[in-house]
Amino acid sequence: MSARPAPPALGEVRNLAPKSRAERHGTVHKEDLEKMRLSQRRECFYHYEPNSLTPPPDSLSHIAESDRFETNAAAAEKASRNAVLMRKEQVLHAKRIARTHTEEERWRVVEAEHEAELARHEAMAREGTFCKSNKTSMPYDPITLQYGEGKDGQCLRYSDESFRYRAAMRAANLQQRTNVAGFNPITGEETARVAVPEKPVLPEYLQGIIPGH
Repeated sequence: MSARPAPPALGEVRNLAPKSRAERHGTVHKEDLEKMRLSQRRECFYHYEPNSLTPPPDSLSHIAESDRFETNAAAAEKASRNAVLMRKEQVLHAKRIARTHTEEERWRVVEAEHEAELARHEAMAREGTFCKSNKTSMPYDPITLQYGEGKDGQCLRYSDESFRYRAAMRAANLQQRTNVAGFNPITGEETARVAVPEKPVLPEYLQGIIPGH
């Protein structure tokens, strides 16, 4: 039997890293393949930016992928207007609710003040503390002009009658001194004498208290 041949000598071994899914898909599409080759260049004379054609999210030209193929512009505009109207309606509803709460609170305060005022009037009527404010400063009725009953009314009556009596006495004294003859010297007519009322009588409860009466 012939001997088996010896295996050949091993040469240089090159280990290749496995390709990722993106790299495998990139070999299928031409654009992806070109982008991958551009990103893997090592000559260092180029400037490569991934996704350079896609606007960043903070730019005015950015649009979501779900909106790129939207063809119904009227529906989109209507949805935008409806969203604006909905926001306005929400703002008005919030203002309406706030004003309703404010009005309810105001009426609650008004009702509380009214109830407090009614309670105060009831307390005043029950205790009679402020009833004295309706009394006049002098003991007589300002409507009927009658003197009040009691000692104060009698004292006021005596004071008024004494005042009128003294005034009549002064008038009679002046008339007596200016016209002793008792008639008008020009016309000769008799002069009417001043009527002097009777001297007022001191009230009984003051007799013996005031000297000279």
